[in-house]
Amino acid sequence: MAALSDSAALADTAALADTAALADAAALADTAAVILAAGLGTRMKSTLPKVLHRVLDRPLVAFPVALASRLGVGRTVVVVGHGRELVEAAARAMDPNARFALQAEQRGTADAVASAMAETEGCRRVLILSGDVPGLTEASVQALTAAYGDGPLALVTMTPPDLRGYGRTLCDAEGHVLRIVEDRDCTPTEKAVTTANAGIYLVDREFLASALARVESSNAQRELYLTDIAVMAHAQGTPGRAVHVTDMGEVLGINDRAELAQADARLRRLRNLEVMRAGVTLRDPDRIVIGLDVTCATDVTIEADVVLRGTTRVGRGTVIGQGAVIDSSTLGENVTVKPYCVISEAVLDDKAEVGPFAHLRPGAVLRSRAKVGNFVEMKKTVLGAGSKASHLTYLGDAEIGADVNVGAGTITCNYDGVNKFKTVIEDGAFIGSNTEIVAPVTIGAGALVGAGSTVTKDVPAGALALSREPQVNVAGWAAIKGPHALKSRARKADSHS
Repeated sequence: MAALSDSAALADTAALADTAALADAAALADTAAVILAAGLGTRMKSTLPKVLHRVLDRPLVAFPVALASRLGVGRTVVVVGHGRELVEAAARAMDPNARFALQAEQRGTADAVASAMAETEGCRRVLILSGDVPGLTEASVQALTAAYGDGPLALVTMTPPDLRGYGRTLCDAEGHVLRIVEDRDCTPTEKAVTTANAGIYLVDREFLASALARVESSNAQRELYLTDIAVMAHAQGTPGRAVHVTDMGEVLGINDRAELAQADARLRRLRNLEVMRAGVTLRDPDRIVIGLDVTCATDVTIEADVVLRGTTRVGRGTVIGQGAVIDSSTLGENVTVKPYCVISEAVLDDKAEVGPFAHLRPGAVLRSRAKVGNFVEMKKTVLGAGSKASHLTYLGDAEIGADVNVGAGTITCNYDGVNKFKTVIEDGAFIGSNTEIVAPVTIGAGALVGAGSTVTKDVPAGALALSREPQVNVAGWAAIKGPHALKSRARKADSHS
């Protein structure tokens, strides 16, 4: 896949946006989108279906499904085959109304589209998309719609840097499509043509149904090629029109892991440009990943090597330090996330502070001005406003009030091997270092727990809880039994041996 420079990406994105603004958003309401996603993808060398490999935190198949939804098509049909249950689940996650058609055998692209035709009944046109092409934009599809005119066919062409494996699109001087010839079937003259088929079509449904019934497997692969419909359109005197897309990253499909990485890098770069233009500071954009479902307010600052995934929301003025990984979490305004924190399905209210090297697991909640320091882990725990757990602590299944101080080495012992139990620490309590709190237990407001205690019973409000063994000092013990005394006797014994 051809790489884009940042300046080229900006120019292409702006041009596509301008084109999209002129298009009629309702133009595809009478159209069914058929997404081809049945293949195994042998070059991926994976047991996972190719269309489930991910770029920018989404499976490949989610991109054309989301595109169809944004375009406002009347119906979305995904053609499934290998790993159909997993592919269907991924598509439904993006569009709950998506329909599915099964291609039981891999007999070619025409067979794949034919398997979906029953699901397109009642639609005037069919938009054919590939499940392994994540970069296609609304603007290009709307340009395809404009080229289609009265039909019956329009298609997308490209000029890839390496033409091997791509069918050549042969057009006349006026831009009418004469035929598409697969690479293996090309003559030397046809191989010299640099315009290739991108596999994206807009077709009149009635014409498509008739053409599919006439497709034959008289080719080197012995497959049913969808490209034959271009020959049929020309033969009946209504040749198709081609729309040429110059940005290869937009139209090239993913065939192996290297192309997957290239697509991910391209989409990540475009996504980061979008985020920066919306008022977010990215210290090193090439080393930051921001998922498509992530939302960042203005004046957010994100350092290098940060990964933001899922439905994460980041409020105004928040700073996220280097190496943090945040998944499906909500961060309020002016939150500070110090370097190398892992935060999953957590909530951090305004002015909360976490890290460095902290782990907030699902259900962790930091109220306003709460602070979690280095090597603290939280799970299903609310840390109240202004409360602190500054270092080396595990807080699980706990409800902690406001202005509580949790000392270093504190552990809420929430699990007895069978059940989980809750710890409640009320407002203003002070928990000394190296304390074990064996749930279920409640520590009352303003209570103090002495360092080194094991708390197994409720502590009343304002009380002091201590559970240490009495300290015993043995006078002169070190001179007799201490390590220096033992080493001295050993040296004397050696000298006499």
